[in-house]
Amino acid sequence: MRLVALGALLLAASCSSQTERCDFSHTREIAFTGGAAADRVTTRSFGVSCDKAIGVYEIIDGEGHPIWAWATPLPQAFGDVFKADEAEHVETFLEDWSQPVIGSTQEAPEWPLLAPGQTTLDELTYADIRARDLPMLCHFSGTARQTCVFWEPVAGGAGHLFDRDVEETVE
Repeated sequence: MRLVALGALLLAASCSSQTERCDFSHTREIAFTGGAAADRVTTRSFGVSCDKAIGVYEIIDGEGHPIWAWATPLPQAFGDVFKADEAEHVETFLEDWSQPVIGSTQEAPEWPLLAPGQTTLDELTYADIRARDLPMLCHFSGTARQTCVFWEPVAGGAGHLFDRDVEETVE
C-alpha cells in the first residue's frame, strides 16, 4: 500500500507544471591581476523566473580565489528588460556583462572631478591608489552605470574605487 501511495505521489509531482527557473551563468577568462594563470569573470543569474532574477558578478584569480563579488536584483539595476519567459535574453545579457573594461587606476578621474558619493574612499587613499597605477576593472552595475574596482596585490584582493556613468551603444 505504501508503494502505491508513493508511486501516486511521484506521478502527481511529475505531472504538475514546473516553473522555468532563471539559473544561468557565463564565464570568461581575463587578464586582471597579472598572475601566471588567467583570471575569470563569472556572471550568474538565479531566480524563480527571469523577471525576478538576482545577478551576481564575480572575479576569481588564476589560483581560484574569489577577489571580488557584486550582486543585485537584475530588474532593479537594469530595468524591466527581462521578461519571465525570455531566458535567451538573460543568457545573452550575462555573456555581454562578463566583458569588463580593464585599464589602470591612473585612468580614474582626479579627485576634484568626482561627484559626491561617487567613491567611498577618502581623498588621500583615492589619490594614492590612482598614483600607484594599479590594474582597474570596470563592470556594468546598472543601466549606463559601471562600478570600477582596483587590484591590490599586497592585500591579494580587489577593492571598490568609484562608480561612473557611461554611454551604452546598441549594436
